[in-house]
Amino acid sequence: MKYLIDHTTQLIHRASQISDACHVHTTVANEREMAQEEAYIKQLESNNYKKCEQCHMI
Repeated sequence: MKYLIDHTTQLIHRASQISDACHVHTTVANEREMAQEEAYIKQLESNNYKKCEQCHMI
């Protein structure tokens, strides 16, 4: 699965489910990155990153 990580808000988005409700468009593009590796996502979660409630509920 592909994820979009927003380092400004410390939110992890599911790339295929992002919508306007996620407010990704309000952050600076160079503060975001794409990732696929689950181990990296787990590492971010252990560093207080959260999964976006908007795109992870779908």
